[in-house]
Amino acid sequence: MSSKRKLGSLGLERRVKARREEDWEPELSASEEDDSGEEVSEEGDDSGNEDEDLDEAESGSESEEAEEDAPKVDFSAISFGALARAAASLPPSEKKKKNKADASKDDGPTERTPKESLRREPKKPSSRIDASKRSSKHAPQEMTSKKPVSRRREILADPRRKTRDPRFDNLSGEVDEAKFSRNYAFLDEYREKEMAELRMQIKKTKDITAKEDLKRQLLSMESKKKARQKKEEEVKILQEHRKKEKELVAQGKQPFYLRKSEQKKQVLMNRYASMSKSQVDKAIERKRKKVVGKEKKELASLERKSRRH
Repeated sequence: MSSKRKLGSLGLERRVKARREEDWEPELSASEEDDSGEEVSEEGDDSGNEDEDLDEAESGSESEEAEEDAPKVDFSAISFGALARAAASLPPSEKKKKNKADASKDDGPTERTPKESLRREPKKPSSRIDASKRSSKHAPQEMTSKKPVSRRREILADPRRKTRDPRFDNLSGEVDEAKFSRNYAFLDEYREKEMAELRMQIKKTKDITAKEDLKRQLLSMESKKKARQKKEEEVKILQEHRKKEKELVAQGKQPFYLRKSEQKKQVLMNRYASMSKSQVDKAIERKRKKVVGKEKKELASLERKSRRH
């Protein structure tokens, strides 16, 4: 009992702030004091915390009373600019400071410079195939199947030097056909000799397949010769016409230019003039058959189209 009374007396001897009359409460009786002493003995070190709670409660009550005593302000009469200036003048709250500090701590270790990130991140092996690496220089270039083939292909350059013939190159200028034919007129003699040799071989050979090949070669050479002659005739007719027109222009007359159809007519007239009557009839018959065959083909194609529709 003596120990309990001693502890109770110790609890009563602690420092207590004076309260106002409004917050006054009746004092405890002797029995209640004993009970409080027992509670103090059981709780032990929690007495300090209770004191702090009492202090906070008193300070809160004082602040509430001060707010009640303060004069009331009509906030509707205050301008927004004044409110903004007042808010800017206030110090930042402790919660915001703590949040900022925590965010800076969290972000601190994660922030990395670009150089450090490049150093730390391991390099991934490239899945693309290096097209330049080949087993040998003669091997074909290896291309990936995932990429579509472009219309403009990148072909490997040929390291060898390219020869250029200035006679047939566009860099040398346009070809003068008249000059070319004069300079290479000896080729016509060589062609005539080749044709004569082919005719002799056709007579001598007994193999049918070889004879057919020789005949095809001779026919192609003769057709090329006829095409050259036809072209030469057209050029000759044009030269004669231009010569006549120059003389007429010198006399003060207006020039007359030949159309393609007129050129063809004059070529045919000159050709038939050099032929005999039987040769002309044969040529006309061949031309007629050619035109008839062409018309038949056109009619057949038109009939097929009409059947489809």
